[in-house]
Amino acid sequence: MRIDLPLRRWEWDLLVRLPRSVLLAACAGRADVDAVAGVEAIAAGQRSRAVLVRGVVAAIFAEQLTDTDLAPGASDQAKALADCTFAIRLLVDRLGADVALAYGEWLMDIAASVGRIAWYPGVIRLGGVTVLLAERRFVNEIGHELARALRR
Repeated sequence: MRIDLPLRRWEWDLLVRLPRSVLLAACAGRADVDAVAGVEAIAAGQRSRAVLVRGVVAAIFAEQLTDTDLAPGASDQAKALADCTFAIRLLVDRLGADVALAYGEWLMDIAASVGRIAWYPGVIRLGGVTVLLAERRFVNEIGHELARALRR
């Protein structure tokens, strides 16, 4: 199935690259977060109500990752947040608030899932979630930008 979107190639590339940037920014090089949960949150976009989100997921998993995709600086939270702001506003303008909301909420889910502490030495956890304050701030900042873009 082919869907034509009112996006330039570089805009589409940003939308495809952004979930991975959010994942890396949320991890921020920490060993005590669950990056696998972030990958699972990206994959969960396959169940999105927005065709755009499902298309982005398909494009992400069709790509071949290279070392440059994971280069230093890729986890910069300020850059990822600026890209989130741009992407959400772009989607509001070009595809409407519903699509922007679905994409923005998906990015928040990715960031939130990564922030969950996966493991403590000597502790077995069955269920429950602990979210570090730094990750919660990052998720909240994405949510703030999403709300601001939707209010315009």
